Amino acid sequence: MRVPFLDRAVASRGLVLALSAWVAFAIATLVHVQNAYWAAMPVWVVAQASRGVLLERALFRVVGTLLGAAVGFALLHVPAPPYVQFLLLGLWVALNGGLTHVLRGVHGYGALLAGITAAIVVVPSVLAPRASLEFATARVECTLIGVLVATVITGLATPKSPAQAFFLQIRHLAADAVAYAADVLRHGAPAMGAEKRRILAEISEVEASARLTLAGSFEGYRRLHDVDSLVVGTLGVMSAAVALRPHEDAPAGWTEGLASRLASVAGRLRSASDAPPEEPSPIPSQADSEASPETGGERLSSALTRLLEANAALARPLGPSKALPFQRELAVLAPHREWPQAGRTALASGAAAFLAAALAHGTGSLLVVQAAMGLCIFPLVLGSMALPQRVAPKLLTGVVAGAFVAALYRLLLQPAFPSPPALWWTLAPFLLVGGFLRAHPRTAIAGVDFNMCFLLASQAGATATVSPLDIVGGSAALATAACLVAGGYILMPRSSVKQAEEAVGVIRRDLLRMVEPGPGDATGDWRARGARQILRLSLHLGRAKDMGWRWPKGMLAVLSLGHAIEALHELPEAAGGPTKAAAFGALRRLVEDPRGTAGEMRRLAGATPDTPLRQVLLDLADGLETSGELLTFGRPSV
Repeated sequence: MRVPFLDRAVASRGLVLALSAWVAFAIATLVHVQNAYWAAMPVWVVAQASRGVLLERALFRVVGTLLGAAVGFALLHVPAPPYVQFLLLGLWVALNGGLTHVLRGVHGYGALLAGITAAIVVVPSVLAPRASLEFATARVECTLIGVLVATVITGLATPKSPAQAFFLQIRHLAADAVAYAADVLRHGAPAMGAEKRRILAEISEVEASARLTLAGSFEGYRRLHDVDSLVVGTLGVMSAAVALRPHEDAPAGWTEGLASRLASVAGRLRSASDAPPEEPSPIPSQADSEASPETGGERLSSALTRLLEANAALARPLGPSKALPFQRELAVLAPHREWPQAGRTALASGAAAFLAAALAHGTGSLLVVQAAMGLCIFPLVLGSMALPQRVAPKLLTGVVAGAFVAALYRLLLQPAFPSPPALWWTLAPFLLVGGFLRAHPRTAIAGVDFNMCFLLASQAGATATVSPLDIVGGSAALATAACLVAGGYILMPRSSVKQAEEAVGVIRRDLLRMVEPGPGDATGDWRARGARQILRLSLHLGRAKDMGWRWPKGMLAVLSLGHAIEALHELPEAAGGPTKAAAFGALRRLVEDPRGTAGEMRRLAGATPDTPLRQVLLDLADGLETSGELLTFGRPSV
C-alpha cells in the first residue's frame, strides 16, 4: 500500500537529509566540539531544491557565521557597560535584518546568519562572560562541519538549477505579452483586463525568483541582464499597445494589420524560441497622416525590438562577446529592494535583540536566556520573509512540536545513552522523521523549525546534569518566545496590500519629480524604476488573494504617462512656449486630481497650433485618464 505522504522522491530526499544531519553530528562529537548539535543544524537550511542555490547558501552561511561570530566576540569586549554592548548588538541585528530585504536572492541569507550568530554568541555569554570565545569558536566549527557535510552529501543528490526551463518560461510569457498587445488592438484594453493581470502577476513572480533560479552559475548571472531587458521590453510592448491611438487619417485596416503582425510574432516566439535571431523590422507607420511618431507605431516598434533582441540573446550561447548585429544598450531595471519592509524588519529585530539581551542580563536566569535566544532569532527569521504573516503559523507549529519532542528525548532517552555511539543511534530516528518533514512540500517550512528547535532544545551530547524541571522549562521558554513573536505577526494585518500601496507611492513620487522644472536624474530614475514598481505592485497584489478584485486600472498606462512627461521635456522651448510651462504647472496636481489634470491637458491641446506639442498633451491626457485609479490607489478618499 502506497503512503501518499512518503512517495519515492520525498523518502529519498528525507533519507539524504537525515543522513547528512546524522553524519555532521557524529563528526562534531568525535572531534569534541562544544555544542555538537549545532553541526547538524545547517543541513536543514542549506539543503535546497537546486544545486546552485545549495552551493551559494552554503557559502553565505559560512561567511555570515564567520562575520557574526567575530562581531559578537568583539561586542563582548567593547570597554563599555553591558547595556551599551546590548545596544550595539541590537544595532548590528537591525542592520542585518534590514539587509535581508535589500540584498536580493541568496545574498540576504548571509546577512541573516550574521545577525543570528552575533546574538547566539552574545546572549548565552550573559551567564558566562569568559566563555564568549568558546561560544564563537564552537559556532564557527560546527557551521563548517555542517555546511561541508551538507554540501557533499545533499549536493550529490540535488539536481542542477533549471536555468533553461526558466528562460523558456519567461520567453513564453513575453510571447503572451505580444499576443496581449495584438488583442488590445483588436478588442480594446478593458476587454483584456484579466489577461493583463495574469501576465503581469506571472512575470513579476518569475522575475522575482530569477536570482534564486540562476544562483550558483556564472552564466546565469550574466544572463540576468538579458532577463531584465526582456522584462522591460515585455512591459513596453504591453503599455505601448494600450497607449496606441491610431490617427484618424491612418490607412484602412492599419490597426488590424498591426495586430496580425503582432500575433504572428507571438506565434514565432512560442514555437521557435531557440531560432537564430533575426533583426526585427519596424512597425509599419501610419502613412499619409500628420501624427507624431509616438502616436504611430514608433514606441511599439522600439519596445518590440528590445523584446526580440533580449529573446534572441537568451537563445544565443555565451561567448567572449555575445553582442547581436542589432543589439542596443541593455535596458536598466532597478534592483528589487523593499526599503519600507527593510526598515520595519530592522526596527523589530533590533529592538527585540536589545530587549531580550537586557532582560537576560537583568534576571540572570537560564530559562530567560533560553527564551532570549528565541526572541533574537525568530524576529530575524520571520522578518526576512516576504510575507511573514503566512509563515508565522508554520514556524510556530514547528517550534512548539520540536521543543516538545526535545523535552521527551532529554527526559526519556538521553540519560540512558549519554555518550557515543549509543547517543548517535538514539538521535537517528528523530533525525529521520525530521528529514521526511523537511522533504515533503506540505511540511517543509514547519519541518525546518521542527528540526532546528529539536536540536537546540535537546542539546544532544551535552554532559551537564540538568533537572527535569529545567529541561521542561527550557523547551517551554523556546516555545514561549515563538508564541510571542509568531503571534505578533499572525495578529498583524496582511502586508501585501500595504506593500502594494508603498509601490504606488514610489510611482507617484517619481512622476512628481519628473514634472519639476529641473528634473535632473528623475527621468533616468523613472526609466529604471517605473517598470520595477509595476512589477512590485503586480507581485504584491498577486500574493494578496483577497485583493485580486482590487487590481487598480492603469497599471500599464502609468508607464505611458511617464513616457509622455519625458516627451514633453524633450520638446524645444521655442515650440512649446507658455503652453509647455502651463502643462508642467498643471501636472503638479496629477496625484490630487488626475482627471481634472487630464481635462486641463485637453484644453491646452485644443488651444495650441503646434502639432507635436498637441499630440504630447493628448498623450498626457490619455495617460492621466487611464491611470487615474492607480494614481489614487491607497490614498484616503476625500
